[in-house]
Amino acid sequence: MDLMVKKTQEWLNTTYGNNPNFVKVTEDGITGNGTVKGLIRALQIELGVTVDGSLGTKTLEKFGTLTRGCNKISESKRRQVFILQGGLYCKGYNPNGLDGGYGAGAEKAVRLLKTDAGLSNPNGNADAMFMKALLTTDGYVLAKNGDAGIRTIQQALNRNYSSLIGLIPCDGRFVKQTLRSLIKGLQYEIKKEWPEMVIDGIWGSNTYIHCPVLRKGDAVKNKNYIYLLQYALYANGFPTGDFNGVFNDKVETAVKNFQKFSNINITGMVQKQTWASLMVSYGDKNRKGKACDCKTPITKATAISLKNDGREVVGRYIVGGVDKILTLDEERIIYNKELKIMPIYQTTNNSTSYFTKEQALKDASRAYINLCKLKFPNGTTFYVAVDYDVNEKEVANVIIPYFRTFWEQFRSLNNRNYKIGVYGPRYVCSELTRANLVTSSFVCDMSSGFAGNIGKPLPPNWAYDQISTVKIGKGAGLLEIDNNIMSGRDGGVLVDPDVPFNLIESEKKEYIRNKTNEILSSLKLREITGAEYGINEEIPIVITENVEVYAKISYDVTINKNAIYSVGVTNGKFNDPDFSVEFANMKASLKGIDKKLIPDVDSLAVEIGNGRLEISVSGDANRTVFEIKSIVLSTENDTLKQDFAVTVKIVYHNNMSRPVQLAQEVWDLFLEDIKTIKAPDTTYTDRLMAVFYVIAISLVIALCIA
Repeated sequence: MDLMVKKTQEWLNTTYGNNPNFVKVTEDGITGNGTVKGLIRALQIELGVTVDGSLGTKTLEKFGTLTRGCNKISESKRRQVFILQGGLYCKGYNPNGLDGGYGAGAEKAVRLLKTDAGLSNPNGNADAMFMKALLTTDGYVLAKNGDAGIRTIQQALNRNYSSLIGLIPCDGRFVKQTLRSLIKGLQYEIKKEWPEMVIDGIWGSNTYIHCPVLRKGDAVKNKNYIYLLQYALYANGFPTGDFNGVFNDKVETAVKNFQKFSNINITGMVQKQTWASLMVSYGDKNRKGKACDCKTPITKATAISLKNDGREVVGRYIVGGVDKILTLDEERIIYNKELKIMPIYQTTNNSTSYFTKEQALKDASRAYINLCKLKFPNGTTFYVAVDYDVNEKEVANVIIPYFRTFWEQFRSLNNRNYKIGVYGPRYVCSELTRANLVTSSFVCDMSSGFAGNIGKPLPPNWAYDQISTVKIGKGAGLLEIDNNIMSGRDGGVLVDPDVPFNLIESEKKEYIRNKTNEILSSLKLREITGAEYGINEEIPIVITENVEVYAKISYDVTINKNAIYSVGVTNGKFNDPDFSVEFANMKASLKGIDKKLIPDVDSLAVEIGNGRLEISVSGDANRTVFEIKSIVLSTENDTLKQDFAVTVKIVYHNNMSRPVQLAQEVWDLFLEDIKTIKAPDTTYTDRLMAVFYVIAISLVIALCIA
């Protein structure tokens, strides 16, 4: 806690607390967004502008300049000086008093902040540009995780381009504001030769087209181009020594090394493509890669399009829905066109909440088994997705622990030397590489606005760089793909789905357990652990006073002639499409029900793959037994070569009361039909009844254990 920050907070609340537009700040002596917004609101009240806590253009235009002695002009000016002094204390500068007096102490503190910001001859006046820098949480001294070289760059940008960029933070952390300022600096220098250049800090085609050509030995009219080049090289991890504005041997070497690392033409000359790769994560979007990835299954026609387009590797998903996941049939098409595959593991993987240790255990098992199911050869590298803009704190506290658990679990299963890679922003890839949790990186550089890409160098082990989305082919061969540059560190793998692929005993067991858990997940039931696993053993899933749920894995795949409904499954889809339709219609008709509690029967069909779903009901006056049997039949190319079944048995005690969360109409229908069951040989043949039972029992289970 800082005593002067606390006094600032107290002064704000005392002076403006009764103003309906002011929001009181927490008096804790800690500078945060709340205190900064409080200072801004106070200033807006004094200036008579809209009070919203945002230091926008109208507030800054109305502000003017505070100078030494201005506090004597009016009471409002004195309070503005109070705000200035409070802001300086919150920033870590000492104005020598919180008294509304603009004297030598305040003047010295203003001058010191400007010096820290890089200005050469700072005065002690607080103008609008200064206040915009002051009333933020940005830092102007080197942060603990800052880089001194980056801070030097930030100071130089302020010194040379403050009229364009204001005073950007100088804490040594390369953030979006630093990048935009660097681009604005380049645009400003280009504008001297090309007046039509717009200075907006956005990398676009106009900036790209007018980038200068630089090389060693050439006479350079504008030395600032060299400075900006040196800044950009440093930010990308290729320092040139001193920032001296000279294109010497060190600069040429750094340029060549950067070009080689980024897989662009190695010339030592800085042209448009090199500028683009330095300034924006996707670089030159016109580059054409030899690799790609897509969610769309590859057909014979689109495989020809990929081949004709010069693609050598296609990224496909080893998990996902029926229209996303890679299949053996698709692998055969890809193999016949001599294309390689780069496997990707992604279910959702696009929010922090996904990356738990529990999820990592599940994902590692599923990834390994699916690589085996799809017959990927030993040594294959696959890429686990982190598909969102992760901040640095989340990487340390969430992503790295997830991958550490994933790595440990995967290692315990890995008999085939499969290698773990990561798909994600540059920072994520680099940190996981530094932690020795991945061997290869697939970088989502197309997401240039991600904080994890801005100002971050490519990870040292990058294998694929995703830079743009393009369409190739025509007619039946039309395909939208993500265009990926290859570094050569991982060239994908040729997968022949027709070669023998024999699982060892531990893999067979994990295969069945993994498939069982996917079936249980589709039915909205908890998964079983390795310790619980067993053949022909009833494993308790839910045990309450009124409901008991068990799962059993068996090799019994005989047809149950007494089932109330039986439907075949072929290639992940029900043979009777009306079952899915009627299920969806009944689910949609339910009101006031959390639909997340209801099973996903289409997902269940995908997990069965080829086989059958059987629904059975039996019981007596005291209890009802409901069974859902998912029968998984192996096909000629399946790696398991074993038929098996997963039976979920639900036992209801017929005298149980309705869960309060369950709609009365659902409960009445459910109870009415349960009471008609008197003996185990009672059967139903109505498909709609089977659909209703699956929905009703899922709701009863979920709400009884809630």
